[in-house]
Amino acid sequence: MPTSKKRPDETGISTNFLTSRKNLVGLGAAAAVVLGHLTFGLGALWGVAALAAWGAGVSLTPEAKPKALPTPRPEPTPLKLQRTLRLSVDKLRAARPPSEVMTQARTLDQSVRFVLAEWDDLETSPEHQQNMWNIVEIYLPQVIETYLDAPNLELPAAVEGVVDSLVTLTKASDNIKQAILDNNVRELNSHARMLRSKFGNLPGLNDEPPSGSGYTEEP
Repeated sequence: MPTSKKRPDETGISTNFLTSRKNLVGLGAAAAVVLGHLTFGLGALWGVAALAAWGAGVSLTPEAKPKALPTPRPEPTPLKLQRTLRLSVDKLRAARPPSEVMTQARTLDQSVRFVLAEWDDLETSPEHQQNMWNIVEIYLPQVIETYLDAPNLELPAAVEGVVDSLVTLTKASDNIKQAILDNNVRELNSHARMLRSKFGNLPGLNDEPPSGSGYTEEP
């Protein structure tokens, strides 16, 4: 069966070497010696000189450097955390725990996904990013693993313990979520103040709609 590998020809010399940069440089050096012999006459040892020139060309020519492979881009942190979160929740769901356990797990899942979707808003608050990383990568897997190690997932003590832990993690995630919302509100208020200072009072920026504007409040 034909293959794409290079094989030695009948002389035992690999065709890879015959076309290599080293061999081509060596042949060029040997050809220069032969040309010099034909032009100036180098005596009976011109063949030895040509062979020596070829050998020098081969040995002194550096190997061609292989092309560097492109460095893979690191996976964005939010995507990595989303994958870990999904795996953790799926693992818990597969164990078929009582409904209250999955209800709280879904509440936590929704809170965390909101934060991950707004990850860029936390660039100025790396402590919140670190806390979210800890929740997803460390605390949640530990909570689920501890619960699944219980001899009976229906035991009230086991259910109460895992739900309490999930509630604690949800509160921590909600605190980060609220920080994002508060920051967005501050930015909206800042934009509104900027517009008022530039354009004066405009409908939609005032606390009360101007009289005679045609605006009527919905009953």
